[in-house]
Amino acid sequence: MLWLAFKTLFYEKGRLFITLMGITFSTILVLAQVGMYLGMMGNATAIIRHIDADIWVASKNIQNFDFANPFPEERINKVRAFPEIEWTERLLLSYGFLKLENGGREQVQILGYNPDTGIGAPWSMIAGNPKDVKGGNYMILDTTSQQRLGRLAVGSVWELTLANPHSFKLVGLSEGIKSFTTMPIVFMSYNQLQNLFSEFNQEKQTFFIVAKVKDKRRLGHIVDTLRATMRDNDIFTRNDIIYKTIMYWTVQTGLGMGFFITAILGLIVGGSIVGQTIYANTMEHIREFGTLKAIGARNSDIYKVIFSQAGISAVIGYIIGLVFIILVKNPVERAGVTLEINSVLLFTQRYIRKAM
Repeated sequence: MLWLAFKTLFYEKGRLFITLMGITFSTILVLAQVGMYLGMMGNATAIIRHIDADIWVASKNIQNFDFANPFPEERINKVRAFPEIEWTERLLLSYGFLKLENGGREQVQILGYNPDTGIGAPWSMIAGNPKDVKGGNYMILDTTSQQRLGRLAVGSVWELTLANPHSFKLVGLSEGIKSFTTMPIVFMSYNQLQNLFSEFNQEKQTFFIVAKVKDKRRLGHIVDTLRATMRDNDIFTRNDIIYKTIMYWTVQTGLGMGFFITAILGLIVGGSIVGQTIYANTMEHIREFGTLKAIGARNSDIYKVIFSQAGISAVIGYIIGLVFIILVKNPVERAGVTLEINSVLLFTQRYIRKAM
């Protein structure tokens, strides 16, 4: 009956064209919303996912990765005391302002890491080396921030202000590292950022302690023990802090609901268009279906024809929409919007393999 579905569907080419246009628009809307949401969540958790740590120690009751509070860095010794821990490291997270060439200022997110170990360092370098920030007022910026900061040239000097203004030399450029808040990310050495903090806070503090365990089978036990001994801190596994960050931006800010509603509306529009077209085709060819019944066709055969028409329209419209999204992905990302479609492509590939 598939041939009959094709013949009936393509008989009215004008109607089919309008149907495919509607389905394509619906597909583009849904994929764009899903892609932007996945892209934003990817940016929000990028640093966490690229740090190979099993345990994250943070301040008490943090909302997400971006909004942590400082705590005494000496607490790292409590984590190091566990023989099951392979290594531990500290991370500093702060916000400041970079002075632009035109005299204006741009707020930036600053991440301090240990250049000797490279834990927390930028992972996609196109110029320089993460270790180059060691031993002075040096920093690394990401090329995605050029739209907001202007031209980025290795060797240029920038004025960075936390409490007081300081001159920093740009010694490296990374690529594709964004924050959820869209603020440019400045990478610098942990010690140098600690020196900036000392201008308004004499106590040495940190924002995160990250640790790698020797045996992941012991991870649950270690986390439970740390939670019992470090009651002034929140102890997370890697997946826990990723989940908490995603849930904050998705649920508490209402962002996820906005994307979800728009995607559902796109599905409703596409489904309505397909349903209306198939209904009209069925009513126009009701006599032909009656003839099929008269010569022995079963109800299931008729249903196969009708649903095959719906499936063919949906597949063609989806493919056109997916191709359009793939074509506009790079221009859209150059405009500053992250569009994550790899998951969609992977899902489509798996579905095709199963269908074949």
